[in-house]
Amino acid sequence: MTPNDPTAQGLATMASAGFEFGGDVDQVAHDVRAMWEQVGRPDGAFEAAAQAIAVLPQRPEVPVADQARRRRLERAFGINPVEVELAAALSARELLERMARSCGVAS
Repeated sequence: MTPNDPTAQGLATMASAGFEFGGDVDQVAHDVRAMWEQVGRPDGAFEAAAQAIAVLPQRPEVPVADQARRRRLERAFGINPVEVELAAALSARELLERMARSCGVAS
């Protein structure tokens, strides 16, 4: 399985979003494992999902002069700061790598 596989990207998105919205490691792992089981426990899925974190869509960059306005709009709409998204992505990748090692299904 590759990082561009829809299953890998789905697992990566689920893990990242789980952390972004305040889930703890156990809850995010439970949710990701449940999705993996629903799609048939494909070999290499966690490893591919960990790699897929790097290819998930990111927010477009804005010029420095527009960043304060962007932060105000994000707060107004309840969007997490980009730092929270990045921390969630790192936590998701770490979890998915650990799951790949522990399940013995990394390819």
